[in-house]
Amino acid sequence: MFKFFILKNKALARMLILTLIFIEGTPIFAGEIEWRTDYMQARQEAVQKKLPILIDFYTDNCFWCKQMDHRTFRDPTLNQSMTENWIPLKINARKEPALTEALKIRSFPTLVFAGPEGNILGFLEGFIEAPALVAQLEQHKGDSITPDWMNQDYKEATVAIASDDFPKAVSLLKKIMEDGKQRPIQKRAMVLLQDFEKQATERIAKAKKNLEQGNTSESIQLFREVSRQYEGTNGAKESSQILASLANRQTNAEPLLISNNLAKEVLSLIKQDCKNANYLSCLDRYDYMTATFAEAMETQEAGIIIAEIKSNPEWMKAACDQMGDKLANLYLSLADSWTKKGQPQQAIYYLEKTIQTFPGTKYAESAQVRLAQLLGPSIRAVELKNSK
Repeated sequence: MFKFFILKNKALARMLILTLIFIEGTPIFAGEIEWRTDYMQARQEAVQKKLPILIDFYTDNCFWCKQMDHRTFRDPTLNQSMTENWIPLKINARKEPALTEALKIRSFPTLVFAGPEGNILGFLEGFIEAPALVAQLEQHKGDSITPDWMNQDYKEATVAIASDDFPKAVSLLKKIMEDGKQRPIQKRAMVLLQDFEKQATERIAKAKKNLEQGNTSESIQLFREVSRQYEGTNGAKESSQILASLANRQTNAEPLLISNNLAKEVLSLIKQDCKNANYLSCLDRYDYMTATFAEAMETQEAGIIIAEIKSNPEWMKAACDQMGDKLANLYLSLADSWTKKGQPQQAIYYLEKTIQTFPGTKYAESAQVRLAQLLGPSIRAVELKNSK
């Protein structure tokens, strides 16, 4: 009888504890997840261990926050994934208003996925079941890791900048930015690209001013320098367009002079492209030359280079591969444009087209990630207002 009374009282005690938890709003840090509660210490640990952070923003009186603790965070598979691959951090939004406001957290629970260096990978508002959260963790974990090739390309880009090889640097930095993520290394790459654009824009402004003042030769020289030194930037593209426009002007002897200068410039670019194995660019530039100044001696000289490229099957294969890269990038950019316009179905079409057309490539992988983001779980607590 006494033993039964003790067991019965233990059961009642458990029920009483659970009741008090719901009344008082004290969160249960469930299962084997070792939740951190100090943001700065969690950041330091993430940097040291090179692991991403999962931040759970909750409040004491939030019904769905408690459901996350009692249901989602008790799942063994989820616990293992978080323990091995993440730094779990719980933040009471009412006690940490500055951090909550800084991340613009408006509803609870909200999960924030962040990289080891603090870069935000994504947000998830509302309750989510364990299997869906495991999938989200896997996806964002991949986003948090900087591939070795990215680090290598960034290193090569900095070396190219130091040696004033800006076209190579621009090409490498653009490649780093292709998948559209927000890794720290990509943010640094974007800063460098923006600096190149700024330099090109400043030189273009100076060239335009010289042109307005009648210093045509100096303007042409500046435009040519921008086209050559900042190849791959919007500024280089604008300079080439201005030079082409100048070449078409029919004023005195200027058109002939400009055309000759431009032909020499394009020939120089073709030679440089051929040296760098950019064979598709060689073919494109030659098409421009034959359309713009077919009779120029420079065009004939360029024709010899193009004939050599076309007679080499390996070089032509490289040109075809470069055309594929160009098309894949266009598909991905088009998908991004449709997404920004709020038409995800159009974006999905071109992402699927990229996967089908370029299977097994980095472009297909990037398209698959973006497709998962568009089609993946977007679970929100629809009863949130009623639970507050």
